[in-house]
Amino acid sequence: MKVAVVGAGIVGLSAARFLGKRGHRVEVYERFPLFANRGSSHGRTRIVRRAYPDAFYTQCMAEAYPLWGDLERDSGQTLVNEVGLLYFGRRDAPRVVSMVDALQSLAVPHSVLNGVQAKELIPQVRMETNEVAVFTPEAGAVDAAAALRVSHDLARSYGVEFHSGEAADVAKLEREHDAVVLAPGAWIREYVPDLDVRVTLQTYGYVQATIPGPVWIDDESLTYGFPSDDLGQKVGAHLPGPEFDPNQTERIPTQSDLDQISSAVHRRFGVESLRVEHVATCLYTSTPDEDFRIGRLGSKTVFASACSGHGFKLGPWTGRILADIVEGNDSPERHPRFQWPRERGEV
Repeated sequence: MKVAVVGAGIVGLSAARFLGKRGHRVEVYERFPLFANRGSSHGRTRIVRRAYPDAFYTQCMAEAYPLWGDLERDSGQTLVNEVGLLYFGRRDAPRVVSMVDALQSLAVPHSVLNGVQAKELIPQVRMETNEVAVFTPEAGAVDAAAALRVSHDLARSYGVEFHSGEAADVAKLEREHDAVVLAPGAWIREYVPDLDVRVTLQTYGYVQATIPGPVWIDDESLTYGFPSDDLGQKVGAHLPGPEFDPNQTERIPTQSDLDQISSAVHRRFGVESLRVEHVATCLYTSTPDEDFRIGRLGSKTVFASACSGHGFKLGPWTGRILADIVEGNDSPERHPRFQWPRERGEV
């Protein structure tokens, strides 16, 4: 088959890589220069983890997490720094309770730690007596830039061709190809106008402190962080920021996000005189329920919005689903949590 893929983020590149490896003629169309910093896949690092408060995604990660190892083996490059995840929160907090239940029910390796035990992993950590830290060893930081690069290079080695620098004309692509895959990230509503997503501007930065150990997520503030590197400790705010037009070139970091970052790091690690440097932004494309969206546009085109701030870790998995749909071995209907349009009465 001759297949066009629109979007060269982690999902589009993964779909192209799988399709190319399976022998299809694939062309990727990206509106910006490859590896640009305008969307959601750029940057140094992303968290990858098996643990979720929602058992559904914990189960999805049982398939998705090993795909990172497959990508490492295929490329010969280490992409994931598997340092584990600490998820901090009140022992009785709904997300903490549901996460532990999901990990137990799916037999995912984990430990529920008190403050003394958590200090063995991050010595600076501060925890209240009513808090726990859920530790899962199958987690860490994926080198996002390298993951994009090796996905691109592998796709090219399978004969995939790349076109960049202008927005794709889907009607034209449908005339010229047997199938079209849409994975345009924050630009999805240019192609699926009624999709229930909104784009927000997210801010992150590097706290000037040396904090080793696992990646971490704070349940109360939904702030997340990474082990310190040469720039400091990368920390971001997960809660959606202000709505944003992805075509807007000026991207001003949000002060409220920076305040949240500072507050969370001070509370959790006791960092005084906090400085946040190397501040940057990225885009979230979020749905009301934070689930992904997968659907069809006519008989030739399939789309995915793998989003809501947790799409990168599932990027290779979502790309494989799209490749399977193109080949007729899967369908949006087999993924009812993601299927678009929703069945009547669903929200």
